[in-house]
Amino acid sequence: MKNTLATFGILIGLLFAPLAHDAATTTDSSQNQESHSSQTSTETSESSTSFTDSSSSDASPLKDTMPDSTLTNDSTTDTQDKAPPTREKQVPTDSVWSPQTGYFTISATTPLWRDQEQTTPSSLPVGTTLQLTQSMQLPTGELWEMQSVTGELYYTTGDVTRKSDNAFGLPDAFSGYLVITDQQAVFQSETSSETLPVAGYLRQTLTITATTIHFDGTGYYHLLDAKGNDLGWLPQSSGKLTDAQGIYYNHGKYLHLKTDAIIWTSFAFKNQKNSQSFLKQTLQAKGLYYHANGDVYLSIYSANSWVGYVKENQVNYASNAQGHYLADGRYVTITKKGYSIWSSFSWNKKNSSDAVYGKTYLAKGHYRHFNGSTYVSLYDQKNNWIGYLNQGAVQFTSNPQGIWQNCGKYVTITNKNYTLWSSFAWNPKQKSAKIFGKTYYAQGKYQHFNGDTYYSLYDNQNKWQGYLNTRGATMAGGKQGIWQKGGQQVIITKQNWDLWSSFAWKSKGKTNNYRSKLFIAQGYYQHFNGSRYLSLYDKQGKWYGYLNADATRVESSTKAKLQKVQTMLNSKYKKANLGIHVMSLIDGESAQINGNQTFMAASTGKLPILYYAQKQINEKRLDPNKLYTYTDKINTMSLSYMRGGAGILQGKAFGTRYSLNTIMNWTCKYSDNQGANFLGYYAGNQYDQKMKNEISRVLGRKWDRFRYVTARENSLLLKEIYHNGGQVLSYLSNTTYDYQRIPKYIPVRVAHKIGDLYGYAHDCGIVYTNKPFIISIMTNNSSYETISKIAKDVYDLLK
Repeated sequence: MKNTLATFGILIGLLFAPLAHDAATTTDSSQNQESHSSQTSTETSESSTSFTDSSSSDASPLKDTMPDSTLTNDSTTDTQDKAPPTREKQVPTDSVWSPQTGYFTISATTPLWRDQEQTTPSSLPVGTTLQLTQSMQLPTGELWEMQSVTGELYYTTGDVTRKSDNAFGLPDAFSGYLVITDQQAVFQSETSSETLPVAGYLRQTLTITATTIHFDGTGYYHLLDAKGNDLGWLPQSSGKLTDAQGIYYNHGKYLHLKTDAIIWTSFAFKNQKNSQSFLKQTLQAKGLYYHANGDVYLSIYSANSWVGYVKENQVNYASNAQGHYLADGRYVTITKKGYSIWSSFSWNKKNSSDAVYGKTYLAKGHYRHFNGSTYVSLYDQKNNWIGYLNQGAVQFTSNPQGIWQNCGKYVTITNKNYTLWSSFAWNPKQKSAKIFGKTYYAQGKYQHFNGDTYYSLYDNQNKWQGYLNTRGATMAGGKQGIWQKGGQQVIITKQNWDLWSSFAWKSKGKTNNYRSKLFIAQGYYQHFNGSRYLSLYDKQGKWYGYLNADATRVESSTKAKLQKVQTMLNSKYKKANLGIHVMSLIDGESAQINGNQTFMAASTGKLPILYYAQKQINEKRLDPNKLYTYTDKINTMSLSYMRGGAGILQGKAFGTRYSLNTIMNWTCKYSDNQGANFLGYYAGNQYDQKMKNEISRVLGRKWDRFRYVTARENSLLLKEIYHNGGQVLSYLSNTTYDYQRIPKYIPVRVAHKIGDLYGYAHDCGIVYTNKPFIISIMTNNSSYETISKIAKDVYDLLK
């Protein structure tokens, strides 16, 4: 009975099995079609989720481990299953199904069938998790029946180790990294209904340890955080696969590296860059990565190029592109023009470096801007802020005087109340009063932080004088220094010196042409060469040039005194037989009575040859000590004095040899006629044309004989003798006639030349008072005493 019932049950089962199978197939096909539509929608949603990531790959590891057939329905399989199967295996009729719980995950070695008879294979992908429903013990092993989430039944005699207690099935190991893209997703637990919101992990790069396909058909990743904490399972569609560094996020912040910063050239962490060379720069983190190791890495750039990757905790962020304010404290001198001084790093212009070129300021701080430039924050000595200036326009120094700057100018000391310093520690070297008015070479200068500029001064021997505040001096246009006000009256005391038309040393004339002339030195230049050059004008305002002051002497005008002399002469000596001429050797002022009246010259006619002989000696054309032969030829010239008369040479034997010095002395002392002839023959080259031309120049008229002369002309000859100097002046000051005529009542030295002929008695001489003057007195039918009285009256007014 028992066997009969079992056999009947099997027959009933075989009778209705095809119907049940077809019904299941129809139901599964409908449900599978719906499931496919849902899955396709999920894929579309996932593929539309995107992040900007320049370094990560979008390839899903599931393409290798879970073929797309996971999402394919079994309708095709069902159609094939409707064909008459080849029944190689049959379930024993006496087997009994036992209910089962749990889940089963398909592996690559799992045999999976669509029917109990295990004749129709299934194409479900590896990793699919199915729910266990029941099992049956067969001779060949245990037959498991499972169903999908849509109710489709599947059979296997697979390994029982693929059994799982939860719907996540048995995960496959997987290595990878992920960032969350769905902010609404949650982490799920495989053993409970607990969930964990993803909000706290949105930017982190999480580590994937395993992957699985849930019973409901959803693919999941099992994730750990950077510390290794188990977060749970996250739907694959809620994240994006990436490398360990994560994905790139825009950042844009400016920063400075810390001293311990390590710069990596890639996330392989093998190659480093020298971070020390970037420590003084302001860099920009254009992007960042949240690495799976828990660190945040910045992708940093200099102004010109990418630098590398550095940990965020190894930088200090700056608020703006200029970077941090860095204290400085150095002094800077502005050395370049053409730079802007900024009032802010929004590039609002405050000033230009042109306006402060050469000045020294305090750089209290600086900014190392991301653009690659460093900007110093400048202050003056009053703590006024100057602005931000690119350090390319300055030179740093530790000294408040700033840097040495080339000057190369000449300056004249114009203030007596300054100190020249030996150093900028303010050690005095000398006072400006000591060198007041002098001109020095300012080789260089310092524009001190205190606001003043200091010249470094040298003299013409290249001897350093010290540092002088520029307010103590005035810059000149050249070595001559500056024009300095004069106003003194001077006379020229040196012959043959140049008067210059400019300080390029172009001669304007010689001093010989302006003797006994009073000039007004309206101004002067204290030249760098150490000499003072007077700018000379006459009383009519005519300019004569620049003359070295050593060729002059300060004098006052004699005009007032000569006017008194003129008044006296007019009242006492205005007579037709007198010719009187008085001339100041200081300024040429004169007084006269018949000064241009012609007289017989007598022995005053020897003055031309005395002047010319001494001039030739002074000019080294004649040797005053050379011996010349005394011969009667000297008496046969057309301009010779007669034999005999005054003198001692006539008593000497012809053939005797004498020097010019000796003959000049006798001619002056004794008024020697033969001596004048001797000089005319040898020194005057027999009164040749050259001598005549020189005397004509002195007198201002043609001269070819000495017979006739005026008092004024004798004064002009004596003026030339005086200015030429030489031994002749000593000889004229020591004559046998010094007790009479001009010298008689005058207590000072007189260099004079007398003359007597018939009724003519003359004397003309140089009177050496403090202000020397010349007096020429020509008389006809008068006396020596008259000459002496006239001379004394003039002397009393001019002494």
